[in-house]
This record gives sequence, C-alpha cells and structure tokens, in this order.
Amino acid sequence: MNPLGAAYLAVFTVAGAVGALAGTTWIRADSAVIPGTLLWSAALALAVLVTWPAEPPRMGLLCAAWVVGAILMFVAAEGLWSAVLTHRGERVEATVTALREGQEDGRHLYYTLADPDGRRIAGELGQWPGSSIGASDNPEGTVGHRVTVVRDPQGLVDPRLPEELTDAGGMWIVGPAVLVVTAVFCMLAGRPVAHHARTTSARRRRPAKRSAARAGALPGRRRTRGMTGERSSGIPHGQPSPRRAP
Repeated sequence: MNPLGAAYLAVFTVAGAVGALAGTTWIRADSAVIPGTLLWSAALALAVLVTWPAEPPRMGLLCAAWVVGAILMFVAAEGLWSAVLTHRGERVEATVTALREGQEDGRHLYYTLADPDGRRIAGELGQWPGSSIGASDNPEGTVGHRVTVVRDPQGLVDPRLPEELTDAGGMWIVGPAVLVVTAVFCMLAGRPVAHHARTTSARRRRPAKRSAARAGALPGRRRTRGMTGERSSGIPHGQPSPRRAP
C-alpha cells in the first residue's frame, strides 16, 4: 500500500460517509442529488490537491477511482438506513396525512405519515406498496390510506416498506466489493510519477547538452592557417606585418 493511494482512499471514504449521513431525513430524497454532486466534486478536488503541485496525479486512474467512489457513497447511504431500521426499526400501521410530488422527471409521490397515535413519522415514504422503479402505472396512495412501514423511532432515516428492507440486505455484499474496487484504483493512481517524468526529461536533455558542448568546443580547437600553410599570427587581413629591426 503506497501512502498516496491510501490518502486518495481516505478522501473518498470520508466523502462517502459524509454523503451517507447527509442523505437521511435532514435532506429530502429528491433534493439530495445537488448537495451530493457538490460534495463528490469537492472530494475529487481535494484528492488532486493532496499531491499538487509537488507531484502531478495520474488523472485517468484517479477519475476512475472517483467514479467508483460515487457508487460507494450510494451504497453507503443505502446501507445506513438498512442498518438503522434492521437494528432499531419499528413496524407500524401508518396513515397518509399529506402527499408531495417530487422534483424528478416523471411522476413520483412522497408520503407524509402518522403513527397509530396520530404523531407524525419523521421523514417521508418514497415508495407505495406494489410499485416498481421506472413503471408508468405504479399504484399510488392518497390521504387517509393506511400502509405498513418500518420506521426509526429516533427519526434518523425515512420510513420504508418491509419489502424494501428485505431487498436492501444485498448491500452488505455489494458494499465491501465496491470498497475493494475503489481501493485498487486508488492504489494504482497513487503510484509515483514525478520521478519517472524527471528521469525521462533528463534523458531527453542530455544529447542536446552534449551536442551544444561539442559545437562550442570545436572553434577553440581549430586554428586558421594562411595561404602558405603557416599559422595565422592573429593580425587582421590586409595590414602589413611589422618588420623586425635590422
């Protein structure tokens, strides 16, 4: 494990954990896309700044780790509400008190519920029994309808249908697998590249330096000769040479 890859993995893991914690009843399910995108973009920027400008990152592998890490954040959010409702959830017969149409493309209703004592259940129910993702003829509930849900007494996560909780059991297998893939990409992206780049650049500069040195040394070695084959005395051409005194 290289230190830089470990730093990348730590950044993406922390961002995924923060995103999972933020995706609770604090933020509506249909409004979580924008803060989630901003958070994950900040995670990529932070990962780049871990080494920049001391060592340029491997952007291809780093972006691959970033994309897989986004899946990790989604899996972490699914695993959070699944774990909370599995350990302390209560199965209740709730009543629909209000409806809200979501901001997604297509029709998607969110239901505000009340428990048998008339107290509001924290969060919203995002799926009605018998509905499926992407279907155009999903059944819908109305105000006054009753529905069986599993709720969190402390209100950390939204209420869910019992079948949703059963289907989310596979996240305990998918989550570790996605984490391993993210770690592999982070380790590959964390391999040092600056030393290799400096070595390659130095090798490319050496022939040029040697050529320049040779070109500069040649004029110093050459000595001009006159028409008679004698060495030049250094007197400019055309001027008479001084005669020796008799």
